[in-house]
Amino acid sequence: MNYLIKRILELIPTFLIATLIAFILFSLVGDPFEGMRQDPRLASQVERLKRIYGYDKDPVTRYFLWLYNFFKGEWGYSIMAKRPVFNVVVERIPVSLAMGVANTVLSTLFGILLGIYSALHLYSTADYAATALVFFGMSMPSFFFGVLGLFFFVISWPLFNVGLMTPGFHPEMANLLEKTIEYGRHLMLPILLLTVLGMGGFVRYARSSMLEVLNMDYIRTARAKGLPENVVVRKHALRNALIPIVTLLALTLPGVLGSAPITETIFSINGLGKLFIDALGANDQMTLMANLVISIVLVIFGNLLADILYTVVDPRVSLE
Repeated sequence: MNYLIKRILELIPTFLIATLIAFILFSLVGDPFEGMRQDPRLASQVERLKRIYGYDKDPVTRYFLWLYNFFKGEWGYSIMAKRPVFNVVVERIPVSLAMGVANTVLSTLFGILLGIYSALHLYSTADYAATALVFFGMSMPSFFFGVLGLFFFVISWPLFNVGLMTPGFHPEMANLLEKTIEYGRHLMLPILLLTVLGMGGFVRYARSSMLEVLNMDYIRTARAKGLPENVVVRKHALRNALIPIVTLLALTLPGVLGSAPITETIFSINGLGKLFIDALGANDQMTLMANLVISIVLVIFGNLLADILYTVVDPRVSLE
């Protein structure tokens, strides 16, 4: 427990330094109210917003003002949406969370299973095929698969739809089955594409880790004792092979929210990723900072979670 408290205290300055650097970099981009200045009717509102959010002060002073307001729940004013940033971000979280959780679970599960299968069938046809597909998926950019998915499964064979829901669909008037089908037709294709892109790392880590563990002396000893192969793999090899994957799994945690800005933009899904792209084009610094803070918090929490998971998969590691 002392180690856990120490790690949490160490992460506080990490959060402050990361957000300070990001805030200063965004501040160097330019005046976020430049677009509003073009409308003379908004001149008084621009001056009021500049005073509220400290744009008449230096970046460091403005950062601490922003930090104070941020922890009060006042995340600033979205110039792009003409609404409070908090409301804009909260509206986008459910769809990004649904896509992120589904993508993380599927890519982790199938990636680990495929990597272990390749390691157990080394140099087989399945191993070569899995390795080739993984390297192809990891080498191609996300927009390539997005455009292919649109062409084949939306335009040529309209099995799926783009956007979050079909125009005219009223979720408040639909039952659970109808809403599941509607959201599934819009979200299933981007989730599948993100899964293909995300499972490559897990396949490589699981395969190399399992191969390393299978060559250990204690595995040879277990086999020499006559233990069944499934017992050797499941009880002796698998747990130790999962230790390096814990780090990779922790690093994917920030991807649960807003990890797919290109994919969300291609499929017109109003999630946090698309919000970041739109805010970047509009120089909406408050919205950009809110998105970035969410990512920073998830990265910090992911590292903390990795420390905790190490104690679960490796009995040699303790939190004390």
